[in-house]
Amino acid sequence: MKKSVGERVFNVVNVGIMLFICVTIVFPFVQQFVISISPPDESSKIGLHMFTGNPTVDAYKQIFATGSLLESYYWTILRTVLGTVLTVVVSAMLAYPLSKRYLLGRKMWMGLIIFTMFFGGGLIPTYLLIKELHMLNTVWSLVIPGLCSAYTIVIIRNFFTSLPVEVEESAYMDGANDFSIFFTIVLPLSTPIIATVTLWSMVGQWNSWFDAMIYISNGEIKVLQIILRDVLNNAQDAALANVMGIENVDMSGQRYTAESVKAAILLVTTIPIIMVYPFLQKYFVKGIMIGAVKG
Repeated sequence: MKKSVGERVFNVVNVGIMLFICVTIVFPFVQQFVISISPPDESSKIGLHMFTGNPTVDAYKQIFATGSLLESYYWTILRTVLGTVLTVVVSAMLAYPLSKRYLLGRKMWMGLIIFTMFFGGGLIPTYLLIKELHMLNTVWSLVIPGLCSAYTIVIIRNFFTSLPVEVEESAYMDGANDFSIFFTIVLPLSTPIIATVTLWSMVGQWNSWFDAMIYISNGEIKVLQIILRDVLNNAQDAALANVMGIENVDMSGQRYTAESVKAAILLVTTIPIIMVYPFLQKYFVKGIMIGAVKG
């Protein structure tokens, strides 16, 4: 069918806007990548960096040479996996009974949960609680405080209410209990919202740095985002070498600068979590839409 002039104009404008958004998203990564592989005479220049005629990977070799970045990868992956798994399981198990209309005091429990979306104990009481629980300087101080989010619970609960009750009723007639129904029927049917919450939690855990700065003081646990923060706050070569644990390094004799090292660290701390999104994207839109409007 032949398209009208208005439809053609709309398509052209729509494609143009999407291309512009794509360029604005991709451009910073290209800029940082080129800086990270540029020699000192190019990476130290101010302005756009879209290509380099003499690429080098010395900056990447340097940041992985001491092992401090690899150790930070370990702690970041550990907190991300623990935090994501526990958040999804605990939030889903809490949201499931709240989705049942026959739950005694259902409105009261939902009111208490929603109340926490607007009011919190504050930073100091939370810190004192973590201290009294002896979780300071442990990975649990990075996982437990943000384990349950009221918004996440509401989204999952709304999705559960959209599932057909006939499936659960037939399972009850076959002798299944609540736990078997939840794990063998409800969760498999809830793949979109589980994938959505998993993505949210993974991104949040991976990018979090403030809690690590507050609760970790002995330096034994250092997540990637803390290293990235310290590196970006230390522009001088000597300070940068100290942050990365490099001793007696003369950067003037190498094919990298502080700017190329910072760009390399920025990429290696950002790219891994971005690569997760394509695997969950097909569930993301469906999960967020159903979880937001049903209930």
